[in-house]
Amino acid sequence: MSDSTPKQEVTTTENVGEDSADQVEVKVHIHAKTIIAVLAVCSIFFVQLMAVVGAGSLGRYMATSLGSSTLSAWFSSSITILTLATILPISQAADYWGRKNFILGSTALGLVGAIMVSRAQNIATAIAGMVLVGSAFGCQSICYAIPSEILHRKYRAYGQATTNISSGMGGLSGVLISGALVKSDVQNWRIYWYICAALFAVGLVGIFFGYNPPKRELEVAMGPREKLQSMDWIGSLLIAMGLVLLVVALQYSGNPYTWKDGHVLGPFISGILCLAAFGTWEWKGTDSGILNHRLFYGRDFPLAIVAMFVEGLAFFTVTNYFAYELVFLHGINSFTAGLRFAVVFITSIAMAFAVGVYTTFTKRIREPLVAGFLCLTLFCVLMVYYHAGLPLANSFGYATIAGTGLGFILSNLMVAAHMGTPPDMISLSSGLVTAIRSLGGAVGLAINNSIFNSSLKAQIPSRVAAAVLPLGFSPQNLGPLIGALSIQSQAAVRAVPGVTPEIAGAAGAALQEAFKVSFSKLWIAAAVFSAVGVIGSCFISNPKSQFNEHIDAPVELEVAYAQEAAEKRRFNSA
Repeated sequence: MSDSTPKQEVTTTENVGEDSADQVEVKVHIHAKTIIAVLAVCSIFFVQLMAVVGAGSLGRYMATSLGSSTLSAWFSSSITILTLATILPISQAADYWGRKNFILGSTALGLVGAIMVSRAQNIATAIAGMVLVGSAFGCQSICYAIPSEILHRKYRAYGQATTNISSGMGGLSGVLISGALVKSDVQNWRIYWYICAALFAVGLVGIFFGYNPPKRELEVAMGPREKLQSMDWIGSLLIAMGLVLLVVALQYSGNPYTWKDGHVLGPFISGILCLAAFGTWEWKGTDSGILNHRLFYGRDFPLAIVAMFVEGLAFFTVTNYFAYELVFLHGINSFTAGLRFAVVFITSIAMAFAVGVYTTFTKRIREPLVAGFLCLTLFCVLMVYYHAGLPLANSFGYATIAGTGLGFILSNLMVAAHMGTPPDMISLSSGLVTAIRSLGGAVGLAINNSIFNSSLKAQIPSRVAAAVLPLGFSPQNLGPLIGALSIQSQAAVRAVPGVTPEIAGAAGAALQEAFKVSFSKLWIAAAVFSAVGVIGSCFISNPKSQFNEHIDAPVELEVAYAQEAAEKRRFNSA
């Protein structure tokens, strides 16, 4: 046992970081093996974002092609639900059984799921495949943790910037590839998922050969029974049930059920009760579960959680409504609108790199976060006043502002969470931050859909009536006209009795104004939430002493030995 002790000691992270000043002068050099491991993780982020974009941008084409156009939203929801259900228990289990096998297993499921989706002949098979694709996101928190663990702490901003650059490139590729494929033939959505399957395979190979860390201390020291007993099974079950039920309720709300319907109310109440039970259990039942009490000794991690919820809400608002608004108000096709949306990803890539450099050299986390949330707030405010009379070119500028905000925020929020977390709990903290972002997106979509649909129901009848009745249009035909306008069919509008070209034009203008007002209301809500992010990020600290030379979990055994020896020499000399 004595011969194996050094291996356990060099990979342990329980005591590092308690006295950062003592570690600043201990310098070890990483090699190509560490860089390859970071790049392997980045390949996973790339394909995951492509899958997310594809589920959203191709969902309508997929569902329509498979004969169930009303179920398109469940493609994206499947990813969200599986992420929330799996990410936290995997984050905790990875500390006991290691990171690699969980990444390989979840990515393999994503590969199988992408193939199922591409070959699906009915909606049930497609959704089942998307559930497996969603399972691939269970390893997302581990992938965020790895760059922070295997690089020097002072380079954590670089590590997180790299992951977000990869995500941005995946998102950008997804927007451009999906738009180009369906532009020529709507059935080409199948090709997109073949591409995703190939990229999942690339990620699988990359992790298998590129990430081979030494075993962690708990992985070696604990037996299988002890590991199983250490898992927070009660907390994992309660939070998974609570989050999944809550997301299902939010998905059903307004699509197609009202809040009073049992399809919404049942899972919503059940989800809230499960989350309340989870909170009570983590507070009183255990102090070392998913919400380990050590995570909340400082203020930075709780603030990062709140800020990430807000960012998730804002990001999903931009993703779902920015291009949609451009298509409706300007009458452009989805590919042209997608090019504007692609600017968001392009800018976020550039800004993620810039903020990585800034944070590394200045050791400041707070200022880019404040600036990022200010950019998101400004973007939402500008969209409140967006209308068809503005030049379409303005959308490029607006997208640049949104991309700047997202690029500033994502990298540094994860750095803030990791710096405010005990080193041996980086995986768990990553899981909580990632899960809360998905929850923020789900809550944001529910709020936005409710605001948007409620506004349309009120705005369309009143504005259309005010526009066409003074022109002599019969009130008896107002209902059919509104119905035809609601499905946005010019043929149906012309078929309504009493409709003249003048009346059709007035009704169309009224419909556009109703949509403009409804879009404005949801952007107001997003602006308010983004402003909360501005306030919260002002209180995140700049932990300059934590940006030091120490590596929490070296992926290279020789680096781990060198660091341990150097720290022992420093301790003995002191």
